[in-house]
Amino acid sequence: MPVSSVQSGYQIIDMSSKMAEEAALEIQQTQQQLSIPKDNTYEFNKVEFHAEPPPSHFDAINKLNASERYSRVGTNVMQRDQDMLGTLLDIHV
Repeated sequence: MPVSSVQSGYQIIDMSSKMAEEAALEIQQTQQQLSIPKDNTYEFNKVEFHAEPPPSHFDAINKLNASERYSRVGTNVMQRDQDMLGTLLDIHV
């Protein structure tokens, strides 16, 4: 029965990859919404009661930062596992 933390390290890295992909998709969608030109020739005459704030990238940037931290944790877990395996192999009986 192998006891290894490599699987959990891969799971953490996979989770961070998914988080980074979601954040990049959010940023891409926001940029696409901002870049679509609209034909608003009569918009100057419209009264807006519910002004929406401009889209922000703060949530996506926070997800990217968390993704980077999770990726570091996952690689650190895997590296520690390899270090422990190396020390176990160095033990002479």
